[in-house]
Amino acid sequence: MKLTGKEELISIIKDRIKSEGKISFRDFMDIALYYPELGYYTSPEEKIGGFGDFFTASELDRAFGELLTKQFVEIYHKLETDKFQLVELGAGKGYLAYDILNYLKSHYPDIYQKTEYIIIEKSPYHIQTQKKLLSEFENVKWVQDIIDFEDESIKGVIFSNELFDAFPVHLIRKIKGKIYEVFITLDENEEVKEILEEANEDILRYLRELNINIPEGMQTEINLDAVDYIKKIGRKLKKGYVITIDYGYPSAELYKPYRMRGTLLCYYRHRYSENFYENVGMQDITSHVNFSALKYYGHVAGLDFTGFTDQAHFLTNLGLMDIFAQLQEQNDIEAYERLNRLKTLVLPKGMGEKFKVLVQHKNVENPQIQGLEMLPYASDRYKL
Repeated sequence: MKLTGKEELISIIKDRIKSEGKISFRDFMDIALYYPELGYYTSPEEKIGGFGDFFTASELDRAFGELLTKQFVEIYHKLETDKFQLVELGAGKGYLAYDILNYLKSHYPDIYQKTEYIIIEKSPYHIQTQKKLLSEFENVKWVQDIIDFEDESIKGVIFSNELFDAFPVHLIRKIKGKIYEVFITLDENEEVKEILEEANEDILRYLRELNINIPEGMQTEINLDAVDYIKKIGRKLKKGYVITIDYGYPSAELYKPYRMRGTLLCYYRHRYSENFYENVGMQDITSHVNFSALKYYGHVAGLDFTGFTDQAHFLTNLGLMDIFAQLQEQNDIEAYERLNRLKTLVLPKGMGEKFKVLVQHKNVENPQIQGLEMLPYASDRYKL
């Protein structure tokens, strides 16, 4: 398999392999996505929207951010805190932040005055874009990493939209009852060759602690970076909620036999493939989130489970149907276009069902919130 993509990045990957003999697929993915200024997420190329590789919910319509704001307002009243912190993990172009802040400022000015909006962002390109877009809001600040906070210092909501799916993952295979990890090396022609080594104890512990027994012959992903990150979030939150919006499943659904190739995919110009070693640094590489892992390891770090639902039910509980009704009454082209975009957020078999919402809390009495009032029909897809 020939490595193609950004020549400088490919050279860096090859040099790393030559010096170490091999690297894990997880390390390859980390370099491809996050190497400073050259990785997919750290370079200035367009990634989101019509000229990029994917859409997010916040790209489609401002209602997504406005409904989230309504949920944040309810949480503000529950917490009874003088300083309310909204911490967004990975804010992309900043559209979601803009919609939240704009709606908060115009509809809840008193709460807006007590709110500190913190964006955790590593990409210099995205920080520059965000600062330009959010220049009218005086209560926004940027932090590079969640570890920059003191332990138990955040009161409010730590939330993310499509963050954990972008973490680098370990690739594993089960062969004759044993778990192996995928590494990559170079052959005599300097082309990529995958090799297998017995999985390390961290991977085996993950499988044991989550009671995961993958089928014989399966190749799938283990996201140890997500484990580490949800533990950090749990340590930094003093009082409030963690809201994670992403696509994925619980363990019981994620590792079923009909997913023998796992969920890892590449996205390039709105097309997907399994060509991980092509367009390196130019394409997204992503996998489905294991929400059972986020619940379990969040609990280890002090986060209690509040609820788990899909995006359609979450947004409907917060008033999406009222927005539908208002737009139908307007009966003009703009309203019609918005209706079509909003349907995308809640369509079954689409974003409405594919995207899930995990809510966790810490030091909150009566933690149930409006977004979790009506839940989907119970099935393996919702049993954490």
